Amino acid sequence: MPEILDKNTIKALGAETRQDIVKLLAKRPYTASELATLLRRHVTTVSEHLNVLEQSGLVSRKESTNKWVYYGLTPKGEKLFKPSYYSWVIVFSLSLLSLVVGISRIFQGFSASPASMPREASGKTLADAVNATSSVGTSGFQADATIGVLFILFALLGFSYLILKQKKIWRNTQHMPLEAAHFSSSELRFHRS
Repeated sequence: MPEILDKNTIKALGAETRQDIVKLLAKRPYTASELATLLRRHVTTVSEHLNVLEQSGLVSRKESTNKWVYYGLTPKGEKLFKPSYYSWVIVFSLSLLSLVVGISRIFQGFSASPASMPREASGKTLADAVNATSSVGTSGFQADATIGVLFILFALLGFSYLILKQKKIWRNTQHMPLEAAHFSSSELRFHRS
């Protein structure tokens, strides 16, 4: 994956007004006049800033069926606000850790030794002592197994989320042009210059 912050991107984000425009476009597409109203700038000033952002590849221009021209973030511009790499690493790490902890808790229940079980007071029969030790061991194993299964289910939930997210990303890139990923409205069509 190529770096997102190249020379043109850094230059384009050098002005505070352009930074504000990109922040607004991260929420939804706007026209130049809407942006001018929100930013309290003249429309021509905002249009010049939009041209710089468009040349850097952060913003794309979309003409609608009526006279309005909408501007929105390109996938390159969206990556500034959605660092998917870091969220993927965090979910994967937590899922892997949960899987390891869950498996270790289950095996911890299997490896509980009778020496670690509480001893009964003398004066009881051997059968009473064996029954007391086995019931404590069974409930300890059940608690460890339950905790282990919960951790494993949490890990599987995390892995499933990652797989579904990857399928969604793959499906979006296979069925629609790269520029159309942000704009799903049927009223918007692309202006090719």
